[in-house]
Amino acid sequence: MPGHVVNAVDATGAGDCFGGAFIARIVAGDDPEAARYANVAAALSTQGYGVVAPIPMRAAVEKILTG
Repeated sequence: MPGHVVNAVDATGAGDCFGGAFIARIVAGDDPEAARYANVAAALSTQGYGVVAPIPMRAAVEKILTG
């Protein structure tokens, strides 16, 4: 799966964001789309500085996925 292209400023925590989003979507029953969702969430998390503050809200991820 290709990465989601963004203007990244800090990749700190992107892997953790991917892992958390992936597991959350698997548990929610989104097996086929879990990796795609996590890919977008992790990409968006690189657009801010730090680990916690730039983690995207679900609405931001879904806006891109349905966009």
